[in-house]
Amino acid sequence: MKKLATVVLLGTAFAGQAGQSQDAHDYQYTEIGGKKLAYACQGQGKVTALLVAGMGLDAHTTYKNTLHNANPEGYRLCFYDRAGYGKSQYENPKVRTMVELRDELAGLVEHLKVESLVLVPHSFGGFVARAYASKYPDKVKGMVLIDTVHESWFDAMKSNMSKPGWDTMEMIINWEREHNSFEDFAEASSHSALYKIKDDLPVTVLSRGIPHVTIRQTKMSYADIDVYTQTWNDSQKKLAKLNNNTQAVTMKYASHLFDETDPWMALEYIEAMVNKAKL
Repeated sequence: MKKLATVVLLGTAFAGQAGQSQDAHDYQYTEIGGKKLAYACQGQGKVTALLVAGMGLDAHTTYKNTLHNANPEGYRLCFYDRAGYGKSQYENPKVRTMVELRDELAGLVEHLKVESLVLVPHSFGGFVARAYASKYPDKVKGMVLIDTVHESWFDAMKSNMSKPGWDTMEMIINWEREHNSFEDFAEASSHSALYKIKDDLPVTVLSRGIPHVTIRQTKMSYADIDVYTQTWNDSQKKLAKLNNNTQAVTMKYASHLFDETDPWMALEYIEAMVNKAKL
């Protein structure tokens, strides 16, 4: 169930381990709110690009090929595991709200003494990044959203799927919340004001060009898979209108598993955003 649920919502549970291992990174630790968070950085500079993983996966699994192909010059590239993932420790986990996840990120940014921040979230991590950018508009100089979820997707699926199809989605969402990530997709999707960002903040929205259809492993009907795909695509169009400074790009040869097929495209747009932040 764990592998299946994660692959449906996030798409990376079956990703192969390429390049260097997770242990090859120089992890450091800080305590935030009684939780021991692990993070690692490479490069130096006034601008920090921070990778924010999706639901149910550690950052290295999400970004491993991106990380191992990166050669940050003139900026710092960091990633971290939210409490309960990867090398971060969280005793007695409980379901956390989006505000709590945002504040955890805020504690890490403060610990890292970031001057100028570029946020690079994937999937569910887009909620966390946008919530942070909304509360700390002067700290964030740009965002690169890599196939991130939009808050409209939850209700769109619920309204358009058949009852059996939505029952499957709800089972997975509830299992993630209660037994795996302890992150609440329904609660995170219920906000709009929490994610409002500055109108002039530079944002790049990278959306998958290849449908992510591993949900078929649940025996979901083709019709409901089509709804799953179409509502996601519709939600990406809404992300493309986050503000008046958003650029929308389709990753033609990447599915939700962007890191497995086209980490170089992600790096290209990360570095472009970092260069904007330096100005």
